[in-house]
Amino acid sequence: MRARADGAEFVFFDLETTGLSPRGCRIIEIAALRVGERGRVSRSFEALVKIDEPVPWFITALTGITDEMLMEGEEIAAALPRFCAFVGELPLVAYNVAFDMGFLRAEARRQQIKVPNAPICALALARAKLPQLSNHKLKTVARHLGLASDQSHRALEDCEMGLQVYVELTRA
Repeated sequence: MRARADGAEFVFFDLETTGLSPRGCRIIEIAALRVGERGRVSRSFEALVKIDEPVPWFITALTGITDEMLMEGEEIAAALPRFCAFVGELPLVAYNVAFDMGFLRAEARRQQIKVPNAPICALALARAKLPQLSNHKLKTVARHLGLASDQSHRALEDCEMGLQVYVELTRA
């Protein structure tokens, strides 16, 4: 299933986490863009999420997210239901959707929330449409497509860049 950026509504989302495995790592930031006709954003969602452990130094170095910032965040028990309400039943698009859905579904299981939304992978689309690229990192694909490619590794900014890439890839 592929949500077309020129028609059906979808949500482009991104998570920042404390590591690579949803088994032992946690979500620390959630962002999403609700997208309608022609890839136009109608609403956005953003939440920093409190965790019960220090943010690993390498995650702070990558994202700029600090323990102090998360102290101002909300509990995942509040952030996740708000995110689910924002998304509704729309398809969820992400750059490397398997990673983000793994974390989302693991946390949803812990919270006893269902996430039945259809996942769509913008990275898989980039690999299929641009096989000549040496890698398919979001920054690389954005640069190849002539889009702004400054990646902050913050969820909302990555959503914005990922959405631009996705819109360009679905136009062809």
